[in-house]
Amino acid sequence: MAFTPTSELQKLNRSYQAIREKIYVNPGNRFTEFLNPQGQITRLASVVRDFDLEFEDCPQSSETTVVIERDKRIYAVGALAKTLKGKAAFDKGKLQMMADLVFAALEPNPGSNILRVENLLVAVPDVRNDEAIRAVKSLEGTFDYKRNGRELIVTIAKATAVEEAAAAYKYGIKHGLYQWTGAINGVIDFGGGTSSGRLFAPEGTAVREASITLPGTNALGHSIQARLLKATGQSVDVGAILDGIENQSYTTGHNGVSFAAYFDSCVSEWLDNIRSMARGQWQSYLSDLGEVLLVGGSAPLAGAIEQSTGGRFKIAPAPQDITVLGMSF
Repeated sequence: MAFTPTSELQKLNRSYQAIREKIYVNPGNRFTEFLNPQGQITRLASVVRDFDLEFEDCPQSSETTVVIERDKRIYAVGALAKTLKGKAAFDKGKLQMMADLVFAALEPNPGSNILRVENLLVAVPDVRNDEAIRAVKSLEGTFDYKRNGRELIVTIAKATAVEEAAAAYKYGIKHGLYQWTGAINGVIDFGGGTSSGRLFAPEGTAVREASITLPGTNALGHSIQARLLKATGQSVDVGAILDGIENQSYTTGHNGVSFAAYFDSCVSEWLDNIRSMARGQWQSYLSDLGEVLLVGGSAPLAGAIEQSTGGRFKIAPAPQDITVLGMSF
């Protein structure tokens, strides 16, 4: 093609369209959340299912399922993978599954099949965890693969680990969710595998000696599972229990076993454990403590903690979304 000002402008425009300065991904134990090119939150179940096309049909993408063809594999992430009993992050470990989950979130701008990410920000429980840092940094580089049948060339110039609780704290500060910004404030992030508690000085620095790891909803699921086993003799899948909690049916599947009779007592026991661990670890800071935001998909279960503390520990608005939104601050 001969050089013309118009052709050069089109080339520059295509290059500009290929760039996303930052992409925010929160690959959680239950769900992977990310912001699409339009800035909207997309949420996929953190479940991966590989397909062997020699005897299985090719998986189809949808609003709740992303299909990836990469490294001689075809796999689905999301609702289809969950329906077909794929590998769940809360069971296999989200760090081990991070690459599969994050590639599902790498969505180019409309009309482009080339994506350059200047900084891929990935939420992790603890930025001091060497395994987490290695998993995040392994995402840097250039990759050819298909996403939902579309051939892509993706370059990740830089991948940065962001601590989940720190992102939630920054969101809370930015949106006025803490009344006393001059005090020590905190976050408890109710995760699937584990929950985490963090305190932050007024300047925003994490108080590292106050960092605590707490039981996640997986522990709650196992507690209910044990009650069901004792009462019915049936060993029920923990994932089905967590689904029943999420959809508030309190049953394991459409035609499964009800655990409603055990739910309240198990939640109470689970929250008592979290509360006592936080109180013990944070005892020396309680006199200077402002407020603690309760975030994460399971935070709505913590109403008893909010009530018993007179609102000093309080459930954040839209608690599941706060981490991925706070990563931009």
